Amino acid sequence: MSEGNILFRKTLDERTLSRGPADPAATVVPMRMGSAGVGLLVNDHREATRILSDVETYGSAGELMASVFDEPAESHPDSTSDMVFAVNQTDGEEHRRVRRALRRVIDTRVRDVSDQLIRDVQHSIASALALGRIDAVASIGVPIANSVMSRLLGLDEKLVSTLRTAVYQGYPVHELDATLIDWVRDRRAHPADDFVSDLMAELPSLDDRQVAANTRLLALSGVEVLAALITNGILCLAQDPRTQSLVRDDETLLPGLVHEVQRYASPIARGIYRMTKEPSVIGKYAVPAGTLLVIGVDVCNRDTSALPDSHRFDPTRGLDFEHLTFGHGRHSCLGIPVTRLIAAQALRAFLSGTTSFGLTVEPSELRFHDTAVMNGLVELPIWVECANQPRSS
Repeated sequence: MSEGNILFRKTLDERTLSRGPADPAATVVPMRMGSAGVGLLVNDHREATRILSDVETYGSAGELMASVFDEPAESHPDSTSDMVFAVNQTDGEEHRRVRRALRRVIDTRVRDVSDQLIRDVQHSIASALALGRIDAVASIGVPIANSVMSRLLGLDEKLVSTLRTAVYQGYPVHELDATLIDWVRDRRAHPADDFVSDLMAELPSLDDRQVAANTRLLALSGVEVLAALITNGILCLAQDPRTQSLVRDDETLLPGLVHEVQRYASPIARGIYRMTKEPSVIGKYAVPAGTLLVIGVDVCNRDTSALPDSHRFDPTRGLDFEHLTFGHGRHSCLGIPVTRLIAAQALRAFLSGTTSFGLTVEPSELRFHDTAVMNGLVELPIWVECANQPRSS
């Protein structure tokens, strides 16, 4: 079993508490959410799971979700009636129709390129380990995420860079979609061996803007969520030599390790939004229809009322506890299987290629990107002792 004393970023609520007065016991908190107005932040695992399970009462946030990050709709060149949403921002038959098509295309592409993806992972790990002292973000997380986006979606380096800017520098969604639309139009005229071409063949009724919106949804998740999941896993293992040895000796522990990293060191902080479709009671609040809800994912994942020792990192605890990192129920992330596959392959290759590794700085010195949505490291400096090679000095 892990020693459990693994330091990771404080949840956003814990960071906020250190800067001013707040109620640390509050599990449902009113808060202003951009131009969407006042909504509710849900930090209780059971309440969040209930909300995500009840699609009749709590629907997709649609334009309210977009307005959390973008400027007010009246400043857009197009009205809100012209806005196009990705599948996670729709409900009902439209949601089911597009989600089924996306599921078929993703599963087929993953099947077709899985061997190449695994080779890309192994190459990235081998190249990084040859350096001795490395920044695991720049040398492992980012290259692997880039290769997945290239193999799976067909995104080129320029588009991946634009997506990364969108995650960490607030690049407006409508501008990002405009960039992707040009690429979609080119693929419609000149189909290629990639996700977008396959999606347009699978569901010809989707117009260019719908294809771009759904590509953006998958790409934003893949570019940084995957990179952060891998590097957050390396961060946890770098502080835990005992778990390093356990997993090297028994690879059947890998699924549990990936599951626990997703829970304890979630790459998502606050990234799941819902809207009340009818009046509802959430916590102690009676809220009207049309209220925006945001799930405090990392707080829910460490909710001691749902998992008593949730502040302990323990990769041997099993898979019974359902974390909310990738959502829950009908709106759970479409990329879960490939994300778990690549993260497991990356951690397997990294562990098998090393005999030990650790941080070159104190955990408290590590910097995370300043965003309420993601828990992504700016850099992760580590030393590695490679298998059959002495430790780099």
